[in-house]
Amino acid sequence: MKFESINPFTEERLAQFDFISDNALSASLSKADDAQKKWRKVSVRDRVNFFNKLASLIKERHEELALLATLEMGKLLSEAKLEVLKCARGCEFYAANAATMLQPKISIAETGKTVHLVYEPLGIILGIFPWNFPYWQILRSAVPIVLAGNAILVKPAPNVPQCSLAIQQLINECGLPEGLMQVVFATEEQVANCLADSRVKAATLTGSDKAGSAIASTAAKYIKKSVLELGGSDPFVVMEDADLEETLEQAITARFQNNGQSCIAAKRFILHEKIADEFLSKLTDRVASLACGNPLLDGIHIGPLARKDLRDKLANQVTQSVSKGALKYYQQDNFPANGFFYPPTILTNINPSCDAYSQELFGPVVSVYVVKNDDEAIVLANATEFGLGASVWSKNIHRALNIANQIESGQVFINEMVKSQPSHPFGGVKKSGYGRELGEFGLLEFCNIKTLWL
Repeated sequence: MKFESINPFTEERLAQFDFISDNALSASLSKADDAQKKWRKVSVRDRVNFFNKLASLIKERHEELALLATLEMGKLLSEAKLEVLKCARGCEFYAANAATMLQPKISIAETGKTVHLVYEPLGIILGIFPWNFPYWQILRSAVPIVLAGNAILVKPAPNVPQCSLAIQQLINECGLPEGLMQVVFATEEQVANCLADSRVKAATLTGSDKAGSAIASTAAKYIKKSVLELGGSDPFVVMEDADLEETLEQAITARFQNNGQSCIAAKRFILHEKIADEFLSKLTDRVASLACGNPLLDGIHIGPLARKDLRDKLANQVTQSVSKGALKYYQQDNFPANGFFYPPTILTNINPSCDAYSQELFGPVVSVYVVKNDDEAIVLANATEFGLGASVWSKNIHRALNIANQIESGQVFINEMVKSQPSHPFGGVKKSGYGRELGEFGLLEFCNIKTLWL
């Protein structure tokens, strides 16, 4: 499978790229190694200047970058613009705060000795990234990695090569020293070989739990660190005292953003029995009003899935779930015949034998469950191998906090949908991965935290 760009709405091939040769990849590693050894000596205050410039370039070109993402993976143009501008905010956040975060910490040990904690870069980091947020996923990881003094090799998803090349062009134009961030169209075998190379010190991956397991295993074999952000099956817990209208408004965005293709989308709606019928009825009305169509047009709420195989997998998961007893409570029938569309769907009566119960549904499908009380909601929220994000909806903040504290997840939002923010750590537990991106923790993930005793 080559790196191939196919418009998921028109099914037209836009571009195709060959894999990088082994010799070219070796040269990229050498270039990264040389660049990083010089870059680590540059002060953090000087490093940030490049990323302020990068933020400016992103904002100047956000419309053309957004258009490319929509053409290449089908997200709504309005959402693509928000993604691109979020990248600029991420650059600005780290440019404003990296120097303080990387400042050595001084303390006095119990022996009276002065202790310095210093944060040193590791070297070259290998980054493997997905397609669903083709700019944000790469830059939210690469910016703090490089600001910390490292270099990064970026292996993008094969279906969004043009977005990754657009990032490379921006990196080149902002003046960042050549070799510090390089996009490489590598095969799985070449990725494994990179991890085996002594010049590569660690890896970060955002993707499926299967891909995460493969990268983690290879990294562990060579005693190298890895950070994994994997799938999610996020619970959206609605108690009977929630503000239903506000909750419903956010529920639509939380589930159907990015055409339902978000790791932190609200995938499992867990409803208290006292409001379940009303919530489900109003939710159905809202889902029925979602317009499917050309993601470039205003007034469209749902575009195509990014690839045909992804659409087919989702269809098979729903079919299997219905065959095992789930009820297709609602499914929209007004959507384009061409393109990789899957209709907005609501499933109920889901039992543990259904794919919808145990697997991540990556697309516009809502799984609905009904519980009698808080304890049942907590048990069901945790009845998954994933633990990326969750949200709890209740007017009683103490009650919501009690539920949130018992949910096994990397982040829980109360009366707000789950979202990533440049300023705060992001990541999961269980099969959603380990390690953190974003915030100060994300900046320090690929640092050697060295203790100096004076």
